[in-house]
Amino acid sequence: MTPAELRSLLTGEDSHDREVAVLDVRSPLARSRGHLARSSGVPLHGLEQRVTTLVPVRTTPVVLAGEPTLDAWAARVLAGLGYDDVRLLDGGAAGWAAAGERLHTGSGVRPKTLGEQVERDLGTPTVDPATVAAWRAAGEDVVVLDARPHAEYVHHHVPGGLDTGGGAELALRALPALAALPTSTRVVVNCAGRTRGIVGAQTLRELGVAQTVHSLSHGLPAWGWAGLDVESGAREALAAPGPVPDEVRGRALASLGALGVPVVDLPLEPDAGRTTYLVDVRSPAEHAEGLVAGARGIQGGQLVQATDDHLAVLGARVVLVDSRDLVRAATTARWLRLLHDGPLAVAVHDPALVGHSPAAPEPPAVPRLHPGTVPDADDLVLDLRTSAHYREGHLPGAVLARREELPALTERVTGRGVLVGGGGHPAPEGHDLQAPPRGAVRAEWAAAELRAAGVDAVVLEWSPDLPATTDDERVAGDEVVDHVGPPDFGPARDAWYRDYFAWEHSLLGLTAGDPDFAFDLTTDTTADETQEQP
Repeated sequence: MTPAELRSLLTGEDSHDREVAVLDVRSPLARSRGHLARSSGVPLHGLEQRVTTLVPVRTTPVVLAGEPTLDAWAARVLAGLGYDDVRLLDGGAAGWAAAGERLHTGSGVRPKTLGEQVERDLGTPTVDPATVAAWRAAGEDVVVLDARPHAEYVHHHVPGGLDTGGGAELALRALPALAALPTSTRVVVNCAGRTRGIVGAQTLRELGVAQTVHSLSHGLPAWGWAGLDVESGAREALAAPGPVPDEVRGRALASLGALGVPVVDLPLEPDAGRTTYLVDVRSPAEHAEGLVAGARGIQGGQLVQATDDHLAVLGARVVLVDSRDLVRAATTARWLRLLHDGPLAVAVHDPALVGHSPAAPEPPAVPRLHPGTVPDADDLVLDLRTSAHYREGHLPGAVLARREELPALTERVTGRGVLVGGGGHPAPEGHDLQAPPRGAVRAEWAAAELRAAGVDAVVLEWSPDLPATTDDERVAGDEVVDHVGPPDFGPARDAWYRDYFAWEHSLLGLTAGDPDFAFDLTTDTTADETQEQP
């Protein structure tokens, strides 16, 4: 497929009637150095584990738009999974740029650009940390609402800031709390950087809270740069309300009506050949009590923040599942409507329909070592797990490797190649969601490829019974490529954020005139509540 043909698919006259998945199978680090704005990162390293969830209908047109050699490799993998309409973008991402199109650095570019545009065009008030500290010192009533999920809050937060549960949960929990406070109370919404604080503050403003609501300028990094303390650990969270008044549900329905988002019944009617993402936007605690069959549990704020991670099929139907009040679905739909151009609907969670989430295909049968088996001294041990798990403990001499590096690493191996898969220590309480990924990695598909190429490859699932070391770190390619976020703490984290904020501030200029960033913020979400409800 030529770049011109792909551009027509994305923004041509018939683009809203088409489904297409534009996938970038390079590593997260490689993708962050320049990618198509409407692409989704689905690294070759774990392609089979993710792609059947992200692109569930095998007849969906798939365009691979990263690096030509990896794209051709991924096309063979997808064909083996039954995808029958796979195309390669001519020249990959570099070919896209050579045709006069733009590449974008970083991650989550469209949601973050939307956040910058919201602040500029809707006039979302912002306040610097020193001013907030001065308000507090003067004895003024100040409420700080943390817009991040609980795990990020536990990692570190503004002293006295309230754990809201994050994203759309902020609206549900803050509305009754703010209604009980004086209108003179100053409300400040913070996140780890900018976007979630801006969007959270603007959401509360559009919900009509009586107080003046600000976003905290540059979030928690700026709080520390101002010489102010940060805290870690859990505090009493802002409580989830009980049944909300009919008036609140009416406002949510009015907002959905203004957005043109219908309320539909579960279970959904089958729609052959059409991609439907069923997404439960309720809290993790509610998810734990049971998801509607076929749904994924993704909090609304995280869904908006990372649409390219979760909604790979452009033009797909998205159905947001919420509790009866629909507040979280309505506030999620407000922003998702700008970022996703397919049909959007909401539905009420039904405990009678609880079942399983989409599952990855079963991996191929390959030779495996018994758990806890220590490889032989002459084995080549290649650890395919995440860098976070590798650094917390790996076999002595093991090389942290990616699937695309395996052919070169095993080219001259005459003995056995041991591929270490699985996970490691579970994420600790307060795990920073911006930290390196910690999901388990299945090594069977990579082993099957190597065996087909004549390499004696076996799989060893990581076990706490194995002798582990944190020394002797060896990284194929000399750099860790599965993470592009900030370091955990310290000067390196501060330096990362200074560069990150400079990048965010540049986004409006870098994306000006780009059709992939044509967000229309004029939608009126404050429709008359007396209108006929869906």
